[in-house]
Amino acid sequence: MRRIYIDTAQAEDFAPTPDRVVSGIPRGETRNAYESADGRKYFGEWSCGEGAWRVSYSEWEYCRILEGQVRLTGDDGTEIEAGPEGNLVIEPGFEGIWENLTPVRKLYVIDLGPPAEGMD
Repeated sequence: MRRIYIDTAQAEDFAPTPDRVVSGIPRGETRNAYESADGRKYFGEWSCGEGAWRVSYSEWEYCRILEGQVRLTGDDGTEIEAGPEGNLVIEPGFEGIWENLTPVRKLYVIDLGPPAEGMD
């Protein structure tokens, strides 16, 4: 087992592509602190300012909101909000709007699932 340090992880700029932005000018950073040997699982911290953008998930993600307030609205009309100390699980196939109602900081665990058939 190894220790994981988010505060020393390399920061990467985050911004949704302009064609996905619904409102605001969401900008932030991702600090990926862990990647599995097969490159299919990740853990880290993400932060971003206010705004909303379209998302389409092919991966499974667990989020622990540390600061701020988020709202996810699915294309099917489902809606969920989470604030500080709130938890979210986003399943593969979710499509909709991710909205930061305030600046947000979260921890995440991402699992890309098994590789596609025929890909190693």
